[in-house]
Amino acid sequence: MKQAGLAVEPSAPRRFTLRRSRTVRLASLAFALVCAAAVHAAATAHVGAIDAIWLSGAALATLGVAFAGHERRQPALIELTVEGLAAFDRSGRTLFEGRIVGFTQWAERLLVLAVAGAGGRRPTAFVVAADAVDAEAFRVLAVRGRHAAH
Repeated sequence: MKQAGLAVEPSAPRRFTLRRSRTVRLASLAFALVCAAAVHAAATAHVGAIDAIWLSGAALATLGVAFAGHERRQPALIELTVEGLAAFDRSGRTLFEGRIVGFTQWAERLLVLAVAGAGGRRPTAFVVAADAVDAEAFRVLAVRGRHAAH
């Protein structure tokens, strides 16, 4: 049975898919444009306005490539288990799994979960925007994070 984007079966862990967040994309675009403008303003004094355009364009392209790589590494599927959380990429490969050891929520729009690394590795910070999942899944993640982090 499926309810609000979650697999609801007594013996199965809860699973849900993540969408690409428009909010994160827009914020990243705004960040990249501000950085490009800052590079242009700083470089203009040293190399002139025309050459500064090339430098700001290079900065914008570099940030765009970095963001595209970041999006490719993001999970496509989240599974809430008894022990914590597991995340999988589009091909089904496990990206990380472990116990939730930290949690923060910002304005009911963004969750940050720290998932303990296996073998004593640093915890993985996992960011979930509210528009990346449906409202029920976001609430479930927030409740799980609050309880597990305390």
